[in-house]
Amino acid sequence: MGHHGVPRRHCHTFGAGWGPQRLVVSETQDWQRRLPLTRHQSRGDLDLRMNQSAFRFIDLFAGVGGFHHALSAPEFGGKCVLACDIDDSCREVYAATWPSMPKKAIHGDIRDFTLNEDGSDRSPTELDRLIPDHDVLCAGFPCQPFSKSGAQKGVLDSTRGTLFFDIVKIIQAKQPRFLLLENVRNLAGPRHQGTWVTIVQTLRELGYRVSGEPVVFSPHFLPRELGGRPQSRDRVFILATRVEAGAPLEQDPLIRRGPVGGWNPNQWSVEDWLLDDSEIENIDTYRLRDDEVAWLDAWQHFIQGIPADDLPGFPIWVDAFTNKPNIDDDTPAWKADFLRKNSNFYRQNRTFIRSWLRKSWIPGRGYKVADFPASRRKFEWQARLAQPKAVNRDLWQLAIHFRPSGIRVKPATYLPALVAITQTSVIGARRRRITPVEAGRLQGLPDSVFPNAGVDDSTAYKQAGNGVNVGTVQFVAAHLFASAGAPWGSSIIETTCAAGSTNVIPFDETEQDEEDAA
Repeated sequence: MGHHGVPRRHCHTFGAGWGPQRLVVSETQDWQRRLPLTRHQSRGDLDLRMNQSAFRFIDLFAGVGGFHHALSAPEFGGKCVLACDIDDSCREVYAATWPSMPKKAIHGDIRDFTLNEDGSDRSPTELDRLIPDHDVLCAGFPCQPFSKSGAQKGVLDSTRGTLFFDIVKIIQAKQPRFLLLENVRNLAGPRHQGTWVTIVQTLRELGYRVSGEPVVFSPHFLPRELGGRPQSRDRVFILATRVEAGAPLEQDPLIRRGPVGGWNPNQWSVEDWLLDDSEIENIDTYRLRDDEVAWLDAWQHFIQGIPADDLPGFPIWVDAFTNKPNIDDDTPAWKADFLRKNSNFYRQNRTFIRSWLRKSWIPGRGYKVADFPASRRKFEWQARLAQPKAVNRDLWQLAIHFRPSGIRVKPATYLPALVAITQTSVIGARRRRITPVEAGRLQGLPDSVFPNAGVDDSTAYKQAGNGVNVGTVQFVAAHLFASAGAPWGSSIIETTCAAGSTNVIPFDETEQDEEDAA
């Protein structure tokens, strides 16, 4: 074993450029000599810093501390020297999670640092004095459009007025070694191409090496031993390293999107991550309401009453159950296609469907399907592989989502991305929603995070839905650090190497989920 426990070996990882990229993990300290100095460092200072096990990081737009949990873990040993989030309840959770962190190190609005009281920009010198020195800048920043008029003055000016610009000002003042930025997956899509290009160009102008292609990754692609969790949560990561003047600023993506090694995400079982019902206080809070049970009982009867083994893959719309599809001239093509398919499906199963529509689903109330809310008269069956035969179909053995677009059911392997309380996943076998603690588990958070802070369920769900996944951050951070020869997270790199290459699944922005609109 070499310095900081890094074995003497070469490990191959694969970037999205489709070719192998060699990460040299050496026992020598030669990599330290290649690190550029910050404005206040001598080479001796840097040697001292790198001989210490801990590095320093700041946590901007920190939420409840997903980056902090990831980088302060034993595999990394990082120390958070500043956290910032404008949400009062997030700061309450943050402070409760790390009570030893000085109160003055947990701040609110980032612009309390970057702007003077009169709204003018603080100078780099002032920012340098206010912001602690750090090696890694972390930020899960909001996605905002950039100014076209500002772009005429230069790439950096085009970001003025956005929160990304505030990050840039801190980068200019502090020149941290690494940048670890996170955003929603839509940033990688064609609708935000201009925004993406501006971000990359801005960071390169500041002297950072960064891929021109987005790194997109999700925790369900990682096995448990690498911090994976049963949640499909594509997020864009911007991984940047400060380099010396004249060094190349382009690189292939450090991570490929897809299951790592031989891992199959369908091996996940959400049940393994749930509390025992007997452990849950006020469990009735999470159980389904009578009307929700009625909706699901109705659709359970429906899927069991259709004789064909192959249920439709398209959304089933009760209001489109007509002998002839009602298609207006201005109906979008995709909707017209669904209307035709539903009409045809209705004609094929008319006798059963008519009987189904006449039934009441709450005894004594005459509560028929026609009385359901419009979104509950829509149904998406995504369990065709898990339950391929009509005789095996059982909605109550699946994961259920009450979505604005309808009721969606899928195998209870991994869950869709956490978003908000109105779309909290329902575990059919438990006939209840997941709890805030279980939502936290899907994000890699300790069970104590929300209970210790005493936040209400609605707030906890929102915070979990807005957070970064701890295991995903550790995975991408380890690859970022290893790409520059830094040893932090080297055990993750070794485990990844042992697992083998990634089975690449290219990112497709057409795979939209309602989380992207949240």
